[in-house]
Order: sequence, then C-alpha cells, then structure tokens
Amino acid sequence: LGGAVEPLVLDLTDLDAAEAAAAGTDVLVNNAGLQLVRPIEEFPPDVFHTVLTVMLEAPFRLIRGALPHMYGQGWGRVVNISSVHGLRASAYKSAYVAAKHGLEGLSKTTALEGASHGVTSNCVNPGYVRTALVEKQITDQARAHGIPEERVVAEVLLQDSALKRLIEPEEVAQAVAYLCGPQASFVTGTSLVLDGGWTAH
Repeated sequence: LGGAVEPLVLDLTDLDAAEAAAAGTDVLVNNAGLQLVRPIEEFPPDVFHTVLTVMLEAPFRLIRGALPHMYGQGWGRVVNISSVHGLRASAYKSAYVAAKHGLEGLSKTTALEGASHGVTSNCVNPGYVRTALVEKQITDQARAHGIPEERVVAEVLLQDSALKRLIEPEEVAQAVAYLCGPQASFVTGTSLVLDGGWTAH
C-alpha cells in the first residue's frame, strides 16, 4: 500500500490483456464503469454487451489474473466498486444494473474462494458520485424523463436518498483504503454501502 504507483492505461474490452496486467498485484480495485440511460426496448444490444464486458467480464479476468500471486503470498485485497445499483434497480439502466448485480455475486464468490488464502473481496456501493459519468447521466436523465437538468439531481438521482447531495470521490477512496488496511482483515464477502440512506427504504 506504500510507495509510488505507476498508472497503466488498459483497454478493458481486451480481456486477455486485462488478465495479464493484473498478474503480480497485491491489491486490485475494479473501478471502471460506463452508463447509458435508455428504456430496454430502445437499448442498443451492442452497448449492453460492452457494458457487461467492461463492468463484469473484465473484473472477472482481472481477478483471475491477480489471484495466483495473492494466493502464493497468502495475502491480497480485491475491492470492487459496485453501486447502490448493485443492490437496487432503477428504470432505464438495464445494462448497468445487470453488471453491478453480477459484480456483487462475483465479489462474494471471490471472498469464499480466497478466504483460506488470506485474500478478502468486498464491494463498495456508493450512491451518485460527483464524476463525469454522473454529469453526463444528468443530461441523459433529463431527456428520458422530459424534465430540465436542474430538476434531475433532486427529483431523479437523489429521490430515494435521505442525504440530498452527491458523494465525493474522496469519500469513496477512503472506503477503499479502509478495506485494504489491516483493520479490515475480517471483512470479506460483503458490501460497504455509501448511499446516503437510499437502501434504508
């Protein structure tokens, strides 16, 4: 967890490359995501395929590539950035919701298999994070619901959230850091939900 980390640019639709890139890592955080907001009957099948590839199949291949090294040293951390949409569905997000639900199951399976090897696997489930992905989504949601963009955050994105604000990226990063630290060695196979009370309903 200490020392400099060199960024690696990777096309996650190249699944063989993704698996190879993960070899030798001690900590794997699956964080890539993309979103398209459309009704199912209008959802482009090629986009559905791409979302599932990047957000579910690529994490599987990255985990597959990382585990031999983690098992060999008897320690490893897998953190999957899921979403409140890994636990709840929203209209017009079939691919994203399907991918995140699948990621939840993959993470739990990894936890069960990795337990005897000192490897933990957990999900972090934020609500809407202040990112470029969400900014674009506001535009898409305004179009889908036929309302102005300024009403989307309060009336659509945060409708079910008790806390009426977006979560900051730094807050998500702190949750990931917690799960990678020694204090979380007994935390595995679960989801750390940062949803502002969304799932309390």
